[in-house]
Amino acid sequence: MAITLQSIFAEHFDSFASRYCCSIDMVHAAWCIQRCRTRSFGGHVNSCPDGHFHSIAYNSCRHRCCPLCAWAAREKWLSRWKQRLLPCPHHHIIFTLPSELNIIWRWNKSAYAEVLFAAASQTLNELLDDPKYLGARAGLLCALHTWNQTLLPHVHLHCLVTAGGLTKQGTWASPKKDCLLPRKVLMIKFRGKFKAMLLEAIRSGKIRLPDSIGKVELAKLMAKLGGKPWNVKIFDAYRHGNGVATYLARYIKGGPIGQSRLLSVREGKVIFRYRIGTQSGGDGKRQGVTELPIDTFLGRWLQHVPPRRFQTVRGYGLYSGNQHSRLAEARAVLGVVSDGNDPSDPESSQPWCESSELDASRCCPLCGKQLVSHHEFAWGRDPPVSAFSWTLSHGQAA
Repeated sequence: MAITLQSIFAEHFDSFASRYCCSIDMVHAAWCIQRCRTRSFGGHVNSCPDGHFHSIAYNSCRHRCCPLCAWAAREKWLSRWKQRLLPCPHHHIIFTLPSELNIIWRWNKSAYAEVLFAAASQTLNELLDDPKYLGARAGLLCALHTWNQTLLPHVHLHCLVTAGGLTKQGTWASPKKDCLLPRKVLMIKFRGKFKAMLLEAIRSGKIRLPDSIGKVELAKLMAKLGGKPWNVKIFDAYRHGNGVATYLARYIKGGPIGQSRLLSVREGKVIFRYRIGTQSGGDGKRQGVTELPIDTFLGRWLQHVPPRRFQTVRGYGLYSGNQHSRLAEARAVLGVVSDGNDPSDPESSQPWCESSELDASRCCPLCGKQLVSHHEFAWGRDPPVSAFSWTLSHGQAA
């Protein structure tokens, strides 16, 4: 039987929670994952309209860290953003925070991420607004990512940035340089902004320091970090932003590890695959196998559960999504013909299900007709007995 994240949590989380302190967000995520697609969430009956076949389908938990629920939500998000992205080259920029600050992140995940989003977006907007580099309003899509391949903390922000922008006069401006922005200038400005915003958040009480960091230790840490380069990467322009958006989609839904990477649980350890990075002697593509004690695995996974209702993906500038974004004006300047539909409007997941191989499970194995959903039942209940007589009667009526 294949190992799944659900089976690991179902067997070991209660023991873990009895021995370690877990936040409400962690407990909620674990509760959802353990019960996803079980009778705990209720469900419905799927039946062939001609009465050939019927089956019970339990509801998904829809938690954003659940790998079972990730596919439809990920495809829905990606489809919406592919419609929003402007038809122009895009740059991929990554802002990585020093590992020395991870202890502050653990205690203040929401406020810490707010500082990161604000520092990165303001740095990019101010530099791109400078006529020396662009002198226009660009589009920014930023996604927070907090883990590495072995689930250790690695807080960084992916930014998809248009290689060009809309000027105040309503024309499209191209960047003055192929690199969009000088990396060193970008790094120094971001480092200064993040440090200043972090210290202000600490002074105002929005960020609480752990007991191990006092005023003296904080001052030493800031001085140390101010004298070393921060890891800021800016990649060459891509012809379109769809490729980077597809890459980001893999990380915004489904949690820090996919089911396909889990290999086994043996002798109290979880064994899984990971990609070997360049800093570890790999090429970023070659894969290795590692193992973690179950408690360590659960602890690492749970620390990446985002606070409830916290936005881990945000748009700025032309991609801000408000009435001041000027996205429609930019699309018109670039010659994009609008079809009258707002790409940000929510849609159901059915179009993606119907266009994928997953939809085969929603067809009758005998006649191939689309199964009909009926007789929904509530949380924790078995399907009603009358549901199983529906198939035959409905088929005869047809």
